[in-house]
Amino acid sequence: MDFPPLEAFGGLIFDLDGTLFNSMPSHIAAWQQAARECGFSLTSDFIVERGGMSSLDVARELAQSGCPVGDPEAFAQRKFALYQERLPHIRPFDAVRAQLERALARGQKIAVGSGTQRSNATFLLNQAGIRCHALICAEDVTRHKPDPETFLLAAGQLGLTPPEIAVFEDGAPGVAAAAAGGFAC
Repeated sequence: MDFPPLEAFGGLIFDLDGTLFNSMPSHIAAWQQAARECGFSLTSDFIVERGGMSSLDVARELAQSGCPVGDPEAFAQRKFALYQERLPHIRPFDAVRAQLERALARGQKIAVGSGTQRSNATFLLNQAGIRCHALICAEDVTRHKPDPETFLLAAGQLGLTPPEIAVFEDGAPGVAAAAAGGFAC
């Protein structure tokens, strides 16, 4: 089946980290530094495979697998702090940003659906001058990607149904979430 042209959709939802912004190197560095501080190491593949999941969910997974993270909430907060130090240096992907800007010019509705904290997302969007109609972040959902809740909430805020929306996503959990929610991805 061919993917319909983007103009055929009433709205687009963009994942933030690794899709709209080149932030995965900063996430990887923050995760790896937090792990080193606790006496273990993480591969970049491990982190990339969990793109779109909340930091707390990843920290809990690490704790359950026997990694010496200590308190998962404190470990996730440490990673968050290390990542925030890197925020001013993160830039959007030019080609993806151009897609978003063209969609806005066509009158399509735009949302960002991310597993990151709202403070990080708003900082990056404001720094880049990117506007959207809806923003769903980690604090807005109880079930993170690969559950479709993030994208379903975004669709609701846009006033559109999943078949009317195309999702831009780079991580396996996010692709699974889009499929589970009935979105083109």
